[in-house]
Amino acid sequence: MARASSIDLNAFTPSTRATFQQYVLESPNNRRVSQSDKGAIIGWLTNPRKRPSSQKEFSRRNYVQKSFILEEGSQLLLARAKTAVDKDRIVVTEDMIIDVVESVHNNIGHAGWDATWKAINTSYYGVPRSDLIFLLRRCQICARNPSKRPKSSLRIPLNAQPIDQEVHDFPNSGEMQYDFPSWYALANHHNTGD
Repeated sequence: MARASSIDLNAFTPSTRATFQQYVLESPNNRRVSQSDKGAIIGWLTNPRKRPSSQKEFSRRNYVQKSFILEEGSQLLLARAKTAVDKDRIVVTEDMIIDVVESVHNNIGHAGWDATWKAINTSYYGVPRSDLIFLLRRCQICARNPSKRPKSSLRIPLNAQPIDQEVHDFPNSGEMQYDFPSWYALANHHNTGD
């Protein structure tokens, strides 16, 4: 029953979408591909004999021809695989980043930043990790389900004791000493002595 309500709920609100558009405008990133960039890339791929107008354009065109392909049947723009193990990735333009992140994040069951990044990075090109993190911090489904919160939003109260702690009674000290796991020390800025 709870699963059905998660499917009906969009991960990103219209407000988040507007905030993300503003974020993209205010924080340029070379990994993003604009619609005009995509048009230029397709132009260079479909008309390789067109003479470049400058040295910068010549260099850019040369990079594009080595890094991208235009799929014959679907006319889909793909970033070439870097290794034999990798596969070609679909080029995502700036206006589609939020939809791709939302779709992938929903499809993997809101598994978190690392899982979402791995799924996006293996199939898509043009989505910077910083954009993914910006969006996932605003995911409405993850916000409603505490088990889906990002690691950085977990806050353990200082008076809380971790479940998997070990208690040692040191002779002559008269005090109980706790060996806290490293994640607890990092979350609460304690020195573990490691």
